[in-house]
Amino acid sequence: MDQDTANRLYEVGGKLLFLNAPERLEFGIDYNAWTIGPLFKGVKLIPPGLHFIYFSTTSKEGVQGIRTGFFKYFDVSEVAVREWNPKTEDLYGENDLDPSQVDRYIINIRDFDRNMGPYPLDPPTYYQRWQHLTNHITPGLVKRILPNNGRVSHLPASTTTETETANDDGNDDSVTGVVDNNPPTKRKGQQPLEKEEGMEFTAFDLRQSFPAGATGDQVTKWSLDKSWLAKDLLERVYRGDHRLLLGEMQLAFVCLLMAQNFSGFQQWKQIVHLLCSCRELVHDHPTLFVDFLETLQDQLEECPADFFRDILSENNFIASMLKNLRDVIPPSSTALYSKFNKLKRFLQKRFQWDLPDEEDEEDDEDDAPVVVDLDDSY
Repeated sequence: MDQDTANRLYEVGGKLLFLNAPERLEFGIDYNAWTIGPLFKGVKLIPPGLHFIYFSTTSKEGVQGIRTGFFKYFDVSEVAVREWNPKTEDLYGENDLDPSQVDRYIINIRDFDRNMGPYPLDPPTYYQRWQHLTNHITPGLVKRILPNNGRVSHLPASTTTETETANDDGNDDSVTGVVDNNPPTKRKGQQPLEKEEGMEFTAFDLRQSFPAGATGDQVTKWSLDKSWLAKDLLERVYRGDHRLLLGEMQLAFVCLLMAQNFSGFQQWKQIVHLLCSCRELVHDHPTLFVDFLETLQDQLEECPADFFRDILSENNFIASMLKNLRDVIPPSSTALYSKFNKLKRFLQKRFQWDLPDEEDEEDDEDDAPVVVDLDDSY
């Protein structure tokens, strides 16, 4: 990055003071992680917008602790201050900090400049990937779903498959440490936690996908076609804006990907299941599903192959959901078909996984053995 560009970014970029953190703390923002040294004081040149900051301690034996983080929406030139609490091995709450001291830090922010690492924008693809992964998440969504100042913790379930961490080359730098450009993965040997409070994902029951007082025919119809439930949520929760629904889907996925949060995983699966089960809504609102497939592909592009095999394909979840959606796409919706076929090609190339065509499934049924019930008298 040349000096002129750095100067411009310094004026508009956000800054995060991260004070008194211990050495060898894993510290990350979005797709970049460092093992910090004693001089580290935070990050500068943060592009305005939504970011996820996370951290975890490392024991003397080199065992990584539980990852904790928070979402933060940075306004232009905003300075955020966080301080480490050695007693809890966590951050002090924002309300626990002395407001006058925080104001002094902000006024004298340039005094910390030499000890603040720049937000990595080279190569630019990492920031672009982060933008694609979060482009529908609004500050209002974060505030509603994560009311505890955007905080989210690693929340595994006993049934979740553990994945190995990326190899660490052991190098260290006195300020910023080593950048890990791979999405963080779950640490081995961690124990399941109790369900974390402070996560308020939109609650809905896929088994109750019909209106109150529905007739028997309506119960049957809307149990098979989840369009009524999706429309109700869009109008009642998301103010008619399907991008907010996709924003919650993105927020849930990032909670899973970056913090290995099981509540995020469950909500993500719920939303995918809902949107892949809406025959009527696909006809009425195809743009929603074009955007949904684009969002889903952006997310699957961030998943390593073993993650897809062990978690996303559990009980053939992705396969069955995409087959459901394919079967309800109207033939006239060329844009939606094009987006669906693009996702199919991606799955085949990245994961060597084929979604059978409808014709192939019909052929398989024709070739299946015929079962004949024999009369007991024979």
